[in-house]
Amino acid sequence: MKNCIINGDCVSVCKQIETETIDLTVTSPPYDALRHYNGYQFDFYKIAKELFRITKKGGVVVWVVGDKIKNGNRSLTSFKQALYFQESGFNVHDIMIYAKKNTPFMRRNAYTNCFEFMFVFSKGSPKTFNPLNEDTKRLHEQLEVTIKEIRQGKEKENKRANIKARRGIPREGTVISGNPTQNLKRIQRNNTK
Repeated sequence: MKNCIINGDCVSVCKQIETETIDLTVTSPPYDALRHYNGYQFDFYKIAKELFRITKKGGVVVWVVGDKIKNGNRSLTSFKQALYFQESGFNVHDIMIYAKKNTPFMRRNAYTNCFEFMFVFSKGSPKTFNPLNEDTKRLHEQLEVTIKEIRQGKEKENKRANIKARRGIPREGTVISGNPTQNLKRIQRNNTK
């Protein structure tokens, strides 16, 4: 199938797609009736059911949604939807934050709602992962810790090897050549010191 744009009701269109044929869906559906779409009704449950059906094993759905705030109270619809996807068989593989640049207003008694959640659902374990390779401060800190741990591990390993060597115990993988009786006597002599 070639890439194409299909204009239609997503549930009706999804019903025409064969089972387990889609690798990736990225969508930002309407939520909490914040906007009106010429009478279109957003049937979340049918959409979630169809997305599970058409997603391949190892496939991913990225669901970008937020929450309505009314009288200072968040609807938490985004989390309710995430839980429903999980109950439907998807794994909640990851949760990311989409930082919006066009925040609509400043709230007088709370922080501005300047983000939406990006829930990453997978059908089983994702078969493909292409991480962003951004150079970050945290990445450098993690590398420094990892390098330090490796060095400490090698130091401990070398100390153990030196203790064994003083006792006449050869390092792992060392081939002892020569007369086996003389080697055994040398090891026994070193172990009695």
